[in-house]
Amino acid sequence: MAYHKEIFDTPSLAKKVFANIKRIADAHSIPITIEPSTFKPQKKHKPKTKHTQEPEVPLTESPAEQNLPLPSNDPLPSGENSLKLKELMGLCTNLSNKVLELKSEVIDIKSTCQERNEKLEGRVARLEEENRVLKELKSVHSTDDADEPVMEKEKSSKQGRKIASINADVEINLKKA
Repeated sequence: MAYHKEIFDTPSLAKKVFANIKRIADAHSIPITIEPSTFKPQKKHKPKTKHTQEPEVPLTESPAEQNLPLPSNDPLPSGENSLKLKELMGLCTNLSNKVLELKSEVIDIKSTCQERNEKLEGRVARLEEENRVLKELKSVHSTDDADEPVMEKEKSSKQGRKIASINADVEINLKKA
């Protein structure tokens, strides 16, 4: 029974099981591709070329001269291309002239707008000053106007009494006659 406990002892059994799992996992870590053998790409056969050495020619011209295009290689001097070049240059000058004209127009417009704004600001300042003066005058007259209606009411009531007395006199005179 002691032997049985050693074999099936849980800690030792667990160690063995995990060791086996680890060993199996290491074996399976290599990717396995399941493809038919005909699927593999075939090697391309290159024809064998003989390697011949070309004789070296010493340079007689400087590298700067080699970079210069030859007149025969320059496509611009030909008839059609030179016309296109002239047309493009004319178009470019026309466009640059128009740009300059538009810039001058913008400057003119800005200056006229600035002048108009200055005039309008002056008018606004003058009107605000007039408005302030009128408000002051109105406040002065409103205090005087408050006194005037009372006096006018007194005058009108006196006139009403006078008219009433005149009317009474007229009635008396009419009755006598």
